[in-house]
Amino acid sequence: MALRRVASSLVTAALGLGLVPALLVTGAVPALALDNGLARMPYLGWNTYYGLGSSFNDAKIRAEADAMVSRGLKAAGYRYVWLDGGWWSGTRDANGNITVDATQWPEGMKGVADYIHARGLRAGIYTDAGSDGCGGANQGSYGHYQQDVNQFAAWGFDAVKVDYCGGTKQNLDPATQYGQFRDAILNDTPRRPMLFNICNPFPPGTSPWTPNYPPYDRSAYNSFSFGPRTGNSWRTDTDIGFVRNIQFKDVLRNLDHNAAHPEAAGPGHWNDPDYLGPELGMTSNESQAQFSLWAVVAAPLIIGSDVSALSQSAVDMLTNDEVLDVSQDVLGVQGKPISTQGNGQVWVRPLANGDRAVALLNRGTVPITITTDAKAIGVKHASRYDLRDLWHHTTTETAGTIAASVPGHSVVLYRVSRGHGDSVPPAVLLSPPATPAPYSGSDLRLAVPAQPLPVSVTFTNYGRAAVKNVELRLSGPAGWTIQPSGPLNGGTLASGRSYTGHWSITPPAGTLPGSNPLRASVTYRYGDNGSGDQTGGNSGSGSQTGGDSSSAKQTTESSVLVPPAPPSGVSYLSDHIWLDASSGYLVPKLDTQCCASTKISLLGKTYDKGIGTASPSQVEYYLGGNCTGVTATVGIDDSARFTTAGATAVFQVFADGRKLFDSGLVTQNVTRDVNVDVSGASVLSLVVGDAGDGSYNDRADWADLRASCGAPPATVPHGPWPHFVPTSSETATASSANSGYPASNAIDGKLTTLWHSRFSPVHDPLPISLTIDTGGQHNLTGLTYQPRLDGDSTGIITGYTIALSTDGVHFAPVVSGTWADDSSIKSAPFGAATARYIRLTATSAHNRYASAAEVGVADMPSA
Repeated sequence: MALRRVASSLVTAALGLGLVPALLVTGAVPALALDNGLARMPYLGWNTYYGLGSSFNDAKIRAEADAMVSRGLKAAGYRYVWLDGGWWSGTRDANGNITVDATQWPEGMKGVADYIHARGLRAGIYTDAGSDGCGGANQGSYGHYQQDVNQFAAWGFDAVKVDYCGGTKQNLDPATQYGQFRDAILNDTPRRPMLFNICNPFPPGTSPWTPNYPPYDRSAYNSFSFGPRTGNSWRTDTDIGFVRNIQFKDVLRNLDHNAAHPEAAGPGHWNDPDYLGPELGMTSNESQAQFSLWAVVAAPLIIGSDVSALSQSAVDMLTNDEVLDVSQDVLGVQGKPISTQGNGQVWVRPLANGDRAVALLNRGTVPITITTDAKAIGVKHASRYDLRDLWHHTTTETAGTIAASVPGHSVVLYRVSRGHGDSVPPAVLLSPPATPAPYSGSDLRLAVPAQPLPVSVTFTNYGRAAVKNVELRLSGPAGWTIQPSGPLNGGTLASGRSYTGHWSITPPAGTLPGSNPLRASVTYRYGDNGSGDQTGGNSGSGSQTGGDSSSAKQTTESSVLVPPAPPSGVSYLSDHIWLDASSGYLVPKLDTQCCASTKISLLGKTYDKGIGTASPSQVEYYLGGNCTGVTATVGIDDSARFTTAGATAVFQVFADGRKLFDSGLVTQNVTRDVNVDVSGASVLSLVVGDAGDGSYNDRADWADLRASCGAPPATVPHGPWPHFVPTSSETATASSANSGYPASNAIDGKLTTLWHSRFSPVHDPLPISLTIDTGGQHNLTGLTYQPRLDGDSTGIITGYTIALSTDGVHFAPVVSGTWADDSSIKSAPFGAATARYIRLTATSAHNRYASAAEVGVADMPSA
């Protein structure tokens, strides 16, 4: 729970605003360690906080315990059912004993602990080292350590998490307080072994109560210095997210700080980078990457999501036995990074039998090839090495090179050993289709309608013997033109050799905005006598199938983004769909300050339009050469004035990677005016940096942000861009809509309003439909869907069907499919058909609701 539930005005100030000062020099770790016989390997379980917040009761905890058993998590090793903040409101009786709400806990705390034990699980509970807790007054144990621990033991709890909001508020010394709490646990009555999780979540200078407090030696970054002799685990950074909202950038932040002191971890005492967050805002690849990395760094594996609501694919991920074998390796050594290659990193963990767990991490958003070798990871010399892909459960052999093409925000996880036994297929690498960036260093990969785009694919043989009959192929979305730019037959490739194929692809005029896949494949032969058919391989993108021949095939893919049409006239950029956006706190906010739904305010002046962010931040728009100028006023939002700490930033504007504006240092007391010439620019980048002092409280505003552009770009049938039915002629209805979130919000032209299915007083089940009346018969060609952009993922549609009607009564389906669970714009093209009504039905969606910021209906006007 930690810092996230301090009073709401302080939560957003102290957390999320990038609490990431530079790592400090590694110090000596105490020789002594707490020896209570627990957590000899990183412990596994579930915690209430991120999935449920502070709203849970006896029935819900019992349901979660049942789900852990029925869904196979207990069998996989997940044992702890852990109550975080919200179980207690801070009340005590005349003798100082904790009292709880009888409605919330009808059988008391012993009753819920007994139920958990009856399921073969262990019960965890929560308190604070100070007088207050993160959730409110008097919710801590200061002055009652022994009394509260004794009460926890009498109830039958097996673990306790001790937060530090109250301790920080009182300026208490963490080493002292946590040491006293440890002593209370070791002297509890009745005697009960109790796992001790230390949770000081405050990086230096981030207290919302005292400016520039805590100092380093009382911060989360110093818990390693006393943690091993005090607890079974200790938090190494701030909270990894918010209730029902964990983002990959925060996973990477906590991972980095957790890596500062690997020497502190070992059997019985572990660095704790916080909880796992599948389906709380991350993609499946991001969640799998977090799980892989937590296994490699020997972190406790505590699920933060609502176990009863997780998809089966998420449960399958969490119960992957080969990954859990890495997590639970008895050597107990924390893995660490050994190399960085741009956005790529190699993380290695030594295992008890001499193998190495190797995680190839792509921190960026576009696929990259990450490479290391057997010598670098520390495996003893051999003529052959086996690469076991722990997610695809396949094994290949290599002469020494370890490489994979890793998608954005993903991990390829290998277990590497010296080769033994029968020969296995060679390790080969097929790179994802590569396209040029719009400017040097950009992660964007754009495909503009009716403009050709070069594509290349490279195939490399890392096996010991040659592969033969190499042939490459490329495919793309229906209707796209794909032309080879040279031969695609690579013949024979010796060990270590590569072959590259080239193509030109062209999206047709009218292609709808959104991400589109490009898929490459290679066929080849290996071995003199054949050892089976192979499909996929070591890049983490395929599978292997048995057989008697030596033919093989591997596939891989990447994506290109078709941008929305450029802006026109003089317009606010907050009304235009961005290409990509990031913020140090959740996501950039449209027309409000970064951290609350209040207007942007600079030096006492409020603004109706703009973008609120927190450093570090980058927001990018497609201008397509149609604009000439961008103006804005930039500064630190007045909401940062609750403290004098932090609140500094540097604002920069780039056009196609060329810097046009640099604000220099901006503090709470100044603003800067932006007025730049962007003539001819394709991509506009708005960047906010932390001014070199960390990003705490850097609430940065782009107020009154406008672009001056030319005429509206030409649309089909006379130009390259898609044409949309004007929203002014449309009306919308929905099978479910909550009060305040009507269907009309999906077609009002505003990115800041939402249609949302009903959530109060009841939750309407899927499927849920949105029907748009276009006002007349049109030659319809597709639909665009812009999910909510407010940082919440609830209601993002992931599975859909689209149907058309001429009369609003009889609907015929035209297309169905799936969309990524993220906030990027989506599209669903279909063959042109005459209709007046179009119906979007959500068949699956985040948290089983449905929502939309904007839905556009594409048509083909007559020439």
